[in-house]
Amino acid sequence: MGFEKGRSRVLLPAGVALAMLSACGGGDSGGSGSAGLASSVSVSITDAPVEDAQGIFIKITGVAFKPEGSAPELVKDFAPRTLNLLEYQQGRTAVLLDKVPFEPGRYQWIRLIIESEPNVRDSYAMVNGQECELRVPSGAESGLKLNRGLTVPAAGSLALTLDFDLRRSLRAPPGQRSGTAGACTQGYQLRPTIRLVDDANVGAFAGTVTFAGGSVPAGCMPKVYVYEGNVTPDDDEDGSAAGPDVDPVTVIGVVVPEGATSGTYRAAFLPAGSYTAAFTCGNDDPVADDALAFTPAGGVAVTVQNNLIATQNFSVPVPAAASAPTPSP
Repeated sequence: MGFEKGRSRVLLPAGVALAMLSACGGGDSGGSGSAGLASSVSVSITDAPVEDAQGIFIKITGVAFKPEGSAPELVKDFAPRTLNLLEYQQGRTAVLLDKVPFEPGRYQWIRLIIESEPNVRDSYAMVNGQECELRVPSGAESGLKLNRGLTVPAAGSLALTLDFDLRRSLRAPPGQRSGTAGACTQGYQLRPTIRLVDDANVGAFAGTVTFAGGSVPAGCMPKVYVYEGNVTPDDDEDGSAAGPDVDPVTVIGVVVPEGATSGTYRAAFLPAGSYTAAFTCGNDDPVADDALAFTPAGGVAVTVQNNLIATQNFSVPVPAAASAPTPSP
């Protein structure tokens, strides 16, 4: 394995979480001028949930890096594969590169290469049992280029996670509602929303969500919202400079087995620090201002520590309408 100079074909848009790590290793890297180096890189993918699709299939054909002061390089011998991103949630990952030998030094960006050609079964969304095309605006020209610099140390290790958020990235065509036949005919769009973290400084928290009424309320789409710092929970509407929103760092789906009265969740790949977490049943449209009911209403403080998993449970009360006594005749 190693690098080769080359031009990307179509570049991966957004909506998933991609973990990239560099670990110590020995031997010849197989790249020019890199014999005997002990640095290597691994790349994995994880994802946040999306309500409108049952599958998001991405055909990944390569990964490219831009060394400082030289031309972009493609990773050699990459084995193309198609992944259903929705299978990699709750901290689960799919490995793209496994300890590929790397030249140490500074890199300016990472670029992800996918197949996304019109009228070709390469990348697609599964919506209501139909395969719908995924389209990447300007994907063939520029694609997804992550412009944060990174350093691969000599005889050392580096670990990064790129957290793709499908909820904010998957869009129905203009004028169409997600899940309709028209949206599928015209094709869905992927617009990148990505969070980049250093795996040396991340942890997680997880827990149980219990429903006091003995069952999941009708129409509930159970999720845990996670915010940086001490804030009052809000929906995931896109803000503006004039009216910025308090948006979550990530939104985690709660896994509730059929017939169960409780579910579990895991918020992973979070930088160490203080967070606010809250549960909701509401369906949140990232481009609309939704009124969500959170439990607790003001959220709960959670501290994340490096390489540790904290515990935070939620108890969801019976909805007010369901718990109100029936008036006497």
